[in-house]
Amino acid sequence: MNWQNIARTDGALAAKPRSTRLLLGLPFAAILAAAYLYPVLGTDPITTARFAGFVDGWLATVIPLAGTVLGYDAVVSERESGALLLSLSLPHGRDDIVLGKVVSRVGLLSGAILAAMVVGAGLVVYPFGRLDAVRFVGFVATTVAFGAIWTNLGIAASLSTATKQRAFVLAFGLSILFVLAWDGLAGALRFSLNRAGVVDGALPGPVQFVFDLEPGVVFQRVTVGFLDPSTDVDGPWYLGEWVALAVFVLWLVVPLALAYGRFAGSDLS
Repeated sequence: MNWQNIARTDGALAAKPRSTRLLLGLPFAAILAAAYLYPVLGTDPITTARFAGFVDGWLATVIPLAGTVLGYDAVVSERESGALLLSLSLPHGRDDIVLGKVVSRVGLLSGAILAAMVVGAGLVVYPFGRLDAVRFVGFVATTVAFGAIWTNLGIAASLSTATKQRAFVLAFGLSILFVLAWDGLAGALRFSLNRAGVVDGALPGPVQFVFDLEPGVVFQRVTVGFLDPSTDVDGPWYLGEWVALAVFVLWLVVPLALAYGRFAGSDLS
């Protein structure tokens, strides 16, 4: 099938540069470092299920950068050079190109996450830890999906712009906004409302819900709610793990679908 050829070719080309290997090394190194430190710093019992709650914050920081940088040039680089029009003159549709790129780029990041998780599980279990296989497999699948969310956001930026520079600014700007600035915005709003006497302490639930739509917060809430037995999700129902899971799925599908709709109807010449 056409998308399979595109995925195979793109995966081989994207994996060659040293920059890609360094990028994929970020989540790999974060998982291994956390797995090495968790038996030392964590509290008993040491298990792979509780490891999820230990490492999820690390992953919410490094995976957005790896995913967006891996995905932002997936399509726009060929569009800018004219190679995309040449590909479309062959028996390839735009859907084949996008699906092939998504499978390729998400597959690269997923491979790095899976390899690190396997080695990391060994570090957690040996010699005194315990393997909770079902919860750990669920955590690995959730982390792979989180990587797909950010890679898809990078590819969505690639589909929505005509130059690599604009795609990079859009994709990198999203990761900076959500990873570095989002908590600061929430804190500034909380401080302002407290100073004005509108609230006493925490933000109102509906306002907190808006800030909790950020992908990293959603990922951590799904991890805490379903996979880490050492803690629970507090708050009203709309801040619970089931709503977080629904938002998580929307992040996985909607941005890429909207970008593809724009790409499918755009003039590429």
